[in-house]
Amino acid sequence: MGAVLVAALIAAPASALQVETLGSTRISGLQPLMVVASGQASIHIASGTTTAQIATALASAGAFLASDFGNGWISAGWSDGSPVATKLDALKSLPGVLSVEPSAVYRANRVPNDSLFSSQYALAQVSAPAGWEFEVGATSRVTIAVVDAGIDGTQPDLTAKLTNTTSQIFDQTTGAASNNNPPTPACNHATHVAGVAAASTDNTTQVAGMSWGAQLVSYKVFADASCDVSCCSATHDCSQLGNTCGASDIAIVHALQAAEAVQNHAAYGYMVVNMSLGASATPCPGAVQAEINNAYNAGIVIVAAAGNDGGSVNSPGNCNHVIPMGATDNTSQIASFSSRGAELANNGLVAPGVSLLTTDLNGGTASATGTSFSSPMGAGLAALIVSAKAPTTTDHNLVDSVQSLMRGGAQSVGQPSTVQGAGQMNVFRSLRLTTKGTLAGFDGDQKPIAFPNPFRLSQGTSVNISIPTNLAGSGTDIKIYTLTGRIVRELTTPVWDGKNADGHFVASGSYMFVVKTSAGSSSGRMAVIR
Repeated sequence: MGAVLVAALIAAPASALQVETLGSTRISGLQPLMVVASGQASIHIASGTTTAQIATALASAGAFLASDFGNGWISAGWSDGSPVATKLDALKSLPGVLSVEPSAVYRANRVPNDSLFSSQYALAQVSAPAGWEFEVGATSRVTIAVVDAGIDGTQPDLTAKLTNTTSQIFDQTTGAASNNNPPTPACNHATHVAGVAAASTDNTTQVAGMSWGAQLVSYKVFADASCDVSCCSATHDCSQLGNTCGASDIAIVHALQAAEAVQNHAAYGYMVVNMSLGASATPCPGAVQAEINNAYNAGIVIVAAAGNDGGSVNSPGNCNHVIPMGATDNTSQIASFSSRGAELANNGLVAPGVSLLTTDLNGGTASATGTSFSSPMGAGLAALIVSAKAPTTTDHNLVDSVQSLMRGGAQSVGQPSTVQGAGQMNVFRSLRLTTKGTLAGFDGDQKPIAFPNPFRLSQGTSVNISIPTNLAGSGTDIKIYTLTGRIVRELTTPVWDGKNADGHFVASGSYMFVVKTSAGSSSGRMAVIR
């Protein structure tokens, strides 16, 4: 399944690592297109075999001893240009050799240093760290407009994202706009949404947002007097407020017009609108659809929550030219509350929406559940795609392209399209499709991989395990084992903190992991260094 040790390079330190691919015919269980180091192999030698003996044996096969790891394994090298696949066969037959493995090529992955990142299962579930290798949102300026209940502009993980934009409040009756800087919240909802989409990332503080570079602007369409701190949720009594914590068509239309007015403005750049709002059992209002059409023609991507009633997709998620987002849980199963239907099948996809750790009022963090929080995951991905594309023009073709790339990178979770849309969003796959124009050639599409690998406990808070395309399904279960077969830890999410079941950090060494979903199972290996 790949090298179990980080082999020493046989070339001089300044030399570039040369790589090649190795197919499944050479190693039992190996998936196609494993990337390995050229001219190298790791060899497990029999007890009692001396350095001189193994060096002589290697020489007979046109190889040499590159490094003795001192733990029963050595690194062999050769400089005659022989392919790894050919040389492995020769090395296996040498006296004193128990087994031979190619030297895997480890890639650096962009894992942010936010203190709570390891608790954000959703980012690993959608392969965000691997996707961030392509784009973190810094290539071109993009702003995510949060059309919602108002962001708390004093939240420390959001403040920097709001400094270059002018947030506004929209009157429920007239739609009249007034500036609201720093923005103020009618309740906690928009602050939760904003953190998922674009909290300040890699700043050592709190949580990571989907888009590291996107700015935020708060378009407040809720009235303070109508809401309690939790937006009149089912667990709060808002009867004295008249249960009017909501937004009107008028306010939403004017908020969309505000986004259109600053599209391509030097301070805002390209606009992505997130609407974590929903009116159930309501067709798309004509006035709202007309303004969405204008936004579409202006090149503004609009992402909206599908709804939380388990029925048909709510408005505005059911409007034309909107990308509706349904919800999955931490095992990639469709959340029971996630709304569904033809609009999701034709236009949308799903993303984690259960117990997402995000920013909260009063400078804190909170866990949030609902398609309201699947939506900003999608809006954050849309912002990354726009940034990666760096478009020179903005019209409806940009919107269509972003929607196609989001859906084209999604992975099936084994449900009908009316329930899962195009599948669960996958940041890596969508950004690879954006930048490379293809999904071919990625090892993680064929077999599960761990990143970063090696996992250095002193440098990172977690290791992420990718779920390959052929295992896309529900009910994710991951078991970590020692190479002797002793189970170390069982996970339900693809994130491991390097601790065993007793809560202690594991020893340095090589570990195997087995990923199992409703679609099957497969295994991989990783190196851990304390």
